[in-house]
Amino acid sequence: KTNIAPRISLAYKLGNGAQVSGAYGIFYQKPENSQLLFTNELGYTKATHYILTYQKSTNDRIFRAEAYYKKYDDLVKTYFDSVANNSGRGYARGIEFFWRDKKSIKNFDYWISYSYLDTKRDYLNYPGQLRPNFATPHTASFVMKRFFMDMKTGFNFTYSFATGRPYYRFALD
Repeated sequence: KTNIAPRISLAYKLGNGAQVSGAYGIFYQKPENSQLLFTNELGYTKATHYILTYQKSTNDRIFRAEAYYKKYDDLVKTYFDSVANNSGRGYARGIEFFWRDKKSIKNFDYWISYSYLDTKRDYLNYPGQLRPNFATPHTASFVMKRFFMDMKTGFNFTYSFATGRPYYRFALD
């Protein structure tokens, strides 16, 4: 099968080290081999991405804020009593913040990131649009690196936090 997957990205410089950018794209993914064991009628899944980013980078410091929306179509839907098809759909939307500083503390490099994700999909054996079991709404991390020039070595510390992930028990009644 052949697809056309248009993509575009534009950026505008706002001043010293700052820019705003936007991106749009359509992406396709082939079905998994394990899904093709049951039928060869499955087509590609489709994701349409819209992304808006602001980034400021000066004096070994970076701040980035990003907002996005992704629409999923033709997701593989499986049923207990019939073959799979491409009737699934869903979305993902969220924001991300990133701060990195290599200058404020001598020989230290640290960054902080936070991400909020709202996503639901009606795919696989889901009975409707639900949050996928791999998605967590809130994720944050803190990373610090300390460099010791005399020893020519460095030490790293990472702390990550994520809220819970859903668990679904789809039982046959």
